[in-house]
Amino acid sequence: YASAKRELLPERIILVRHGESEGNVNKDLFKTKGDNLMELTDLGSKQSRSVGLRIKELVGEELVHFYVSPFQRTLQTVRNIIWSAFDMKQVVDVSVDPRIREQEFGNLQGEDFEELRQESARIRRFWYRFPTGESGADVYDRTKQWWDSMMTRHVHEQTGARTVVVVTHGLTMRLILMQLFHWSPNTFHTVWNPDNCAMYVLKKDLSQPGQWPYVLDETEGDEVLSSIDLVVTFRDGRTKTLELNNYLSIPPPRTLRLDRVRSMLAQQHDLDPDDIQSIDFFEGRFRKIK
Repeated sequence: YASAKRELLPERIILVRHGESEGNVNKDLFKTKGDNLMELTDLGSKQSRSVGLRIKELVGEELVHFYVSPFQRTLQTVRNIIWSAFDMKQVVDVSVDPRIREQEFGNLQGEDFEELRQESARIRRFWYRFPTGESGADVYDRTKQWWDSMMTRHVHEQTGARTVVVVTHGLTMRLILMQLFHWSPNTFHTVWNPDNCAMYVLKKDLSQPGQWPYVLDETEGDEVLSSIDLVVTFRDGRTKTLELNNYLSIPPPRTLRLDRVRSMLAQQHDLDPDDIQSIDFFEGRFRKIK
């Protein structure tokens, strides 16, 4: 049964961030307008039409099932995607699902919002819960629930849709990948937020183990960028913080792949890997186990 279920999964899942919104260009708007009401800018509308054409080029005449966050900027993005490139006969359904909405930042209209943002950056996005709002971990839980139910629905209904397109928010896209690829919170924090109307393409690959056999296809979609700041101690006693790019390219468990990390640091920073004595992946936030 498990093998047959894997065969019935969608061939392709495309994650799309909404186009540029009013809130992206003017943070002061959050003081007077609800996050869910933020609309696309003219550029955001253009971006969403362009990504619609990109998606159409990939799927051709295949049937498509769209899922979308109920925020105005995502609803406007999915409308532009469909109107710019798709015949409605291709669209199996447009499912509006609040579980893939933006993180709730709380009822914050005062001047302390920016201070809370800075506090969130210190504690880290996955862990910090905004007053009367959500933490990244909270969003992870509802995103995981959505993913499991969406995939189960696809297997049971068998509508003929080979592609699922998910129009959502940058954090949600990263959390979808986190639950799919079993990233740690530390790895999650290394992953950059996608640009407006960036799209990540997940392709079914039945050679992969597990319940959800998907791989990122960065030829069809955009690259998932990642970087981490490492505290590097050299054999001569110097300590320096260095940025390591393309952190996701390191196979898990990443913090144990020291030879790979040394080699990448040497290549990216023109170093001799033998000069590196130790590497701290957590920027000195924790005491070492002796």
